[in-house]
Amino acid sequence: MAHHFPASGPSTEVSFSSKVIPADSGETWYLLYRGWVLGTPRGIRISLTSLERVCFQAIAESPGRELSRVVLSKILPGSNLRTLNVAISRLRKKVSEAGAELPLHTVHGMGYVFLGQLQVQPC
Repeated sequence: MAHHFPASGPSTEVSFSSKVIPADSGETWYLLYRGWVLGTPRGIRISLTSLERVCFQAIAESPGRELSRVVLSKILPGSNLRTLNVAISRLRKKVSEAGAELPLHTVHGMGYVFLGQLQVQPC
């Protein structure tokens, strides 16, 4: 079942399978240079690995900014969930070291959901 998380609105939190997740801050993140760079709302640019890039492209194409296990199995054949979890953990660390908090949340039993605004730009 697909769940749609609104990009913005009056709500301050989103509930998914009894897990409460903070709503997005309304700040816009950017995928730049054909998805190889993630731009923070404050203009910091973070290089993405090929796995991170594939994940963010899938998130950008998803209307609810979701990255489900079903989608993951299709875009990453032969990869396991542990590999993805490690990659996401490393990405969160890179973003944190750059002084930002990645609004990518783990949803138990589903996968991931990006609760920020995300724009794809060619450069």
